[in-house]
This record gives sequence, structure tokens and C-alpha cells, in this order.
Amino acid sequence: METKTNGGQPPSKAGDSNAQIAMKLRAFYHSVQDEALPQRFLDLLEKLDAAEGGVRRAE
Repeated sequence: METKTNGGQPPSKAGDSNAQIAMKLRAFYHSVQDEALPQRFLDLLEKLDAAEGGVRRAE
């Protein structure tokens, strides 16, 4: 006996699903990309750059 789990709809193509997932991932990526970086991360990056510069001078 065959059980239909998609409400009687024809099976969707894998390519259609992948295209929808890709489109939603791109939209999410762009929304995150447009967000400002928190100041504490910028401060941390500055400290890391300063520490890295000190190590390079010592070499």
C-alpha cells in the first residue's frame, strides 16, 4: 500500500527545492552581511592587530 505524505501533490523536483534553499540562504547571508559589526569585536580586532605587530617586530 502506498502512503502519500505530501497531501496528494505531485512530487517536487530536487532542483526546485535546492533553488528555493539557495535563494533563502542568499537572502539571509545578505541580511547578515549588512549588519554592523559590534564595537567590542572591532576593539578585539585592534588588540589582535597590535599584538601581532609586536610579535613580528620581535622576530
